[in-house]
Amino acid sequence: MEDVKGEKVTKETGLWLEEAAAPYKVFKAAGLDVTIASLSGGEVPVDAGSKQGDFYTEDCKAFDEGAATKGLLSSTKKLADLAKNIKSYDAIYLAGGFGTIGDFKGSEELTSIITKAFEEGVIVAAVCHGPVGLLGVKEGKESALKGMAVTGFSSAEEKAVGYSEKNSVQAEMEKLGAVYTCAAEPFHPHVVTAEKNGAICVTGQNPASSKGAAEKVVELIKKKKTPPPTTGGGVIILCTNTAKIELEDVKGETVTKDTGVWLEEAAAPYKVFKDGGLEVTVASLSGGEVPVDAASKQGDFYTEDCKAFEEGEATKGLLSSTPKLSELAKNLKSYDAIFLAGGFGTIGDFKGSKDLAAILAQAFKEGVIVGAVCHGPIGLVGVEEEGKESALKGMAVTGFSSAEEKAVGYSDKNSVQAEMEKVGAVYSCADAPFKSHVVTAEKDGKVCVTGQNPASSKGAAEKVLELIKKKNAKAE
Repeated sequence: MEDVKGEKVTKETGLWLEEAAAPYKVFKAAGLDVTIASLSGGEVPVDAGSKQGDFYTEDCKAFDEGAATKGLLSSTKKLADLAKNIKSYDAIYLAGGFGTIGDFKGSEELTSIITKAFEEGVIVAAVCHGPVGLLGVKEGKESALKGMAVTGFSSAEEKAVGYSEKNSVQAEMEKLGAVYTCAAEPFHPHVVTAEKNGAICVTGQNPASSKGAAEKVVELIKKKKTPPPTTGGGVIILCTNTAKIELEDVKGETVTKDTGVWLEEAAAPYKVFKDGGLEVTVASLSGGEVPVDAASKQGDFYTEDCKAFEEGEATKGLLSSTPKLSELAKNLKSYDAIFLAGGFGTIGDFKGSKDLAAILAQAFKEGVIVGAVCHGPIGLVGVEEEGKESALKGMAVTGFSSAEEKAVGYSDKNSVQAEMEKVGAVYSCADAPFKSHVVTAEKDGKVCVTGQNPASSKGAAEKVLELIKKKNAKAE
């Protein structure tokens, strides 16, 4: 290998033990049969560095000392023999270690087997230096990694351990056109899941990502084996059409804000509902394009769910042309739930909308579950019961708090909290701003789930999904 000085050095290497031991434990705990193999069969050497200090984790010790595992690396099967019936396996997981540069990289045999795995629907995963085994895989005449979201041992990590980054996993992946990402800091866990033309690939950046990558593989295997539940007509996620709005700031001055949907508040629920086997329709009050608040695509606000929503083949165009809610509402009873995504834009069109209030009143009346998150619950404020009293009076709810409104620079006079309290709702929030908080309420047959802020998006959607499953189970 070449070190950071550009000199050739010989390195004693092999498997990095944690990258086999941690996945082994995850897979066995999930009830899966696990076979450890190698390209040549026989003994698998272990990098001595992986058995020193903190690198030698409890999982490593258990693997080395366990009665069922302590001899597994001394006599492994050849991958080629197992690959004769590769379709019978759920996944193939490429453990790392610098040794993979010597046999995984450039192996036509491994490339052929991974290609076959992708074609047969077998999940392919790799961690740290293991992803070098993916470099030769092609789709037609171009790399299968081109345009695929991936990770692996980074150039910064390569330099940090004393080796040149010229041919790092990151560099090799980027040469092929892969969309490489890594953690904000070297040696922090980072796992990427990608699906491209039916091929499913999970990659982990470094040893610290071994467990997470394996857990993701287990999740995908379970999802693949579990048929979607029968859940009726699915969910409508309602988003704002408002791209610009005037607000009062904390100084009492009127300011114009570029806004739209807060992306996580649509993306996270979308994933929850789809993973739960539901049909999901993204709609808006006016139909057409849903603007996205640019701030929701910056830094930590731009979550993995957001990225997947924007880049996924099935989702990346959903916000550009949405159906009108009023059209869907003609058959509202066929839906399981309607979920109001937030963003300051909702103050411009959800708030005060008689059409939306009427549709939500209809939803409550017909037993359709209503969910809303952050500023989305502003759409509930105008809903009235037949006696002209607010449907929220006496109902337990939450939404973006007055404290959170002030924290982001705006007056709390007309916050979601203030508006809800004006109509007699029983408002509650987390013990600190921006923490997740979800409230479920049932009043006179109306079922309503509200989430306080972006951090509550996933939890609110999960609660809606739970209620849908419970409702449908009773109906069967």
